[in-house]
Formats: sequence, C-alpha cells, structure tokens
Amino acid sequence: MPANPAPVMSRVAFLATTDDLVAEGEALVADPDWDRFGTWLLRSDALLERVWGRMDRYHLAWLNVGRDSAPPGSPLDDEGRRRFIAEVASAKLAVLRTMRASVERRGWIRLSDDVEET
Repeated sequence: MPANPAPVMSRVAFLATTDDLVAEGEALVADPDWDRFGTWLLRSDALLERVWGRMDRYHLAWLNVGRDSAPPGSPLDDEGRRRFIAEVASAKLAVLRTMRASVERRGWIRLSDDVEET
C-alpha cells in the first residue's frame, strides 16, 4: 500500500454504512434468512475490501464458524441452516463492530476525514 493512498470513502460514510450493516446483521441473527444472509455477506465483504483491501475467508475455517455437528457435505435441515446463518452473521458482526470502533476512535488511512462525500 502506498504511503498516502487516495481515500476510498469518507469516514462518515464508512461509519454510516457499517451501522446499517450491523443493524441488518442483528436482524439476521434474530430471524435468519438465506437470501438476506447472502446479500448481507456480499455487501459487508465489499465494504471491508474497499476500505482494508482483499481478505480471504480462511479464518472462518480456522475458527470453525458455522460448522454444524453434521458430517461435512450433508444437507442442512431448516434449523441447521438457521443456526449456520446466525453463527456466521454473529462472527461477521464482531468484525464489523471492531473495525467500526477502530475507525471511530482513530480513523484509517484510506478514509477521508471530510464530512461531505467528494
């Protein structure tokens, strides 16, 4: 990364977008839905990649997030799917909250401090 990369969005926009994603994630944990989950996961990944750069998902495997007790490759029943969505969404919410708190306290090199979007 260059010493002073061009900002990719404003700090205010990042915080607002993250707040929206956290609210959507909390709703998913409370009422898991496969289609909303997929859309939310793509949107949250896109935000984090835009601000921090590309991230691999290998860390999910290391943490066994979303790993059901059923053998790998077996189909999930409705309850298993709901548990999977809630567990992965909870883990992603922790990431979003941590990143948001860091930006709120300290800022980030790829975010501008401008109040207005440029």
